[in-house]
Amino acid sequence: MNRNETESLAYLRGELFRTALAEFNGTPYVWGGSSIDGSDCSGSVCAALNAVFGTSIRVTADGLYRFYFTRNAESDSHIQAAFFLDENGKAVHVAGALGGGLYMNESCIEKNGGTPRTLGELKAMYSPFRLVRRWLTEDVWV
Repeated sequence: MNRNETESLAYLRGELFRTALAEFNGTPYVWGGSSIDGSDCSGSVCAALNAVFGTSIRVTADGLYRFYFTRNAESDSHIQAAFFLDENGKAVHVAGALGGGLYMNESCIEKNGGTPRTLGELKAMYSPFRLVRRWLTEDVWV
C-alpha cells in the first residue's frame, strides 16, 4: 500500500470508529461492560475498535494506553483517545474521540450514561489527573 492509500484507510477507520463510539451515547455505566447495554470507559473504546477491525479484544484503560494507543495525537484524522494518568503514569480513565472536539465519556459520574464531552470539560472532571491524547497504532489491534 502506498502512503495515500494508507492515509485513506486510516481516515476511513477513524470515521468507522467515531460512528461506532457514538452509539454509546446514553449507555449506562457498568463496570467491566463493553456493550451499548452497559459499559465502562475502556469497554466503549474496545467495542468501537472491535467493530472497526472485526476483533474481540478487551483491555483496561491502562492497557489501551500502554499497548495500543502509543503515538501522540497530532490531528483529529486518526483513531484517538484522551487518557487520564495518575501520579504513577497509569491510565485510570479513557474517552474515545468522536471528532469535532468531542470525546465519549463513559463514567459512573455521568448522570445520563455515556456523554459527549469537550477536552475542557474532561479536564475539569478529572482535574487530579494528567491528560494525554494518543493515536491508535492500528497494526497492533489485530
